[in-house]
Amino acid sequence: MFESDYARTGYIEKDGAVLHVWKKEAHFDDYRKPVKASLEMLREHKDSIFIVDARNGFEDVKEDVEWGFEYFLPELKKTGCRIWGFILPGVSEIEGEIDLWTSEIEKNFVVIRAASYEEIVHEAKKRNIDHSKCDRQDGR
Repeated sequence: MFESDYARTGYIEKDGAVLHVWKKEAHFDDYRKPVKASLEMLREHKDSIFIVDARNGFEDVKEDVEWGFEYFLPELKKTGCRIWGFILPGVSEIEGEIDLWTSEIEKNFVVIRAASYEEIVHEAKKRNIDHSKCDRQDGR
């Protein structure tokens, strides 16, 4: 478990998921520390689902986006994670930011967007995605 003023992250064993909850806007070290904590949990619990609760999301600064694309996503792929879930309302104030991240994430991960944690876990199970055999964004 990791918690700061900006985010909380933890491993949920029954679902094989790391849940990363943004509490408020964060940039630079305040952004990267919680993301690195999630990455460490994903390394410890290989093949887990990564779920980001972005209901309190925000626009990332350019340097954090670059860090995410150049460091975090390649490292995340090494953990065996194949599913990235976004918890968001139907329409979000940060659609542009979500679209930017989704277009990059979909290159290596299945992206599931839903209104709740439970919906993402259910959708992953419904798709019956075998993490060890999942190499494409469509779960095949």
